[in-house]
Amino acid sequence: MIKLQGKITGDKTHEIGYRIFLLREAMGMGIERFNALNTHENDKQVVIFYIESDPGTIDDYKNFINVNFPQNAIVSEILFNEYSGYITSVIDYMHLIQVEQLSKGIPAILSIDNKQDQILGKQDQMLGKQDQMLGKQDQMLGKQDQMLEKQDQMLGKQDQMLGKQDQMLEKQDTTIEVLKSVKEDTSNIRDGISTSKEDIKEIFCEKYEFLSREIINIKATLSEIEAKVM
Repeated sequence: MIKLQGKITGDKTHEIGYRIFLLREAMGMGIERFNALNTHENDKQVVIFYIESDPGTIDDYKNFINVNFPQNAIVSEILFNEYSGYITSVIDYMHLIQVEQLSKGIPAILSIDNKQDQILGKQDQMLGKQDQMLGKQDQMLGKQDQMLEKQDQMLGKQDQMLGKQDQMLEKQDTTIEVLKSVKEDTSNIRDGISTSKEDIKEIFCEKYEFLSREIINIKATLSEIEAKVM
């Protein structure tokens, strides 16, 4: 069995799944011992990996690494060296990757909790503003009720005024009827007066004619008496 160390250097070898890419190929070739880690050298991103297997599998793995890259990788150099240290099993490395991913997830969870707290805080503020708006709405409704009460009072007064107006119209109608009655009575009185004047005139004419005849008779009688005396 041979142990091999590989070092992949470039501008973009981290956060693109390079180690999982190497692990998947190692498992596909039946390599039982594998390890990989991310580091930096001279402001470059570096992935260092370790494998242990038979010489043929090692050569096949080296050939694969030289010509295959994960998506978005930017690689400038790949070096291989012999290695004599301990290399963990593929299964243990898989557990290590899971732990690492969980470790990365903890800050994200905490961040989510913080954001959730912020959201809840803003929600509380919104609820507070909503309560204020509801309070103002209640005030507006109260003022509206007052306005409606005043309107009812005004309508009541208007009804009273209309009632008084109806009474005045009734009195006016009564007055008009009385005036009509007085007018008729006055007309009747005028007609009566006119009739009385005609009757009086006729009576005076009759008496005048009677007196005139009497005077004529008296004068005639006096003339007869004078003639006899003489």
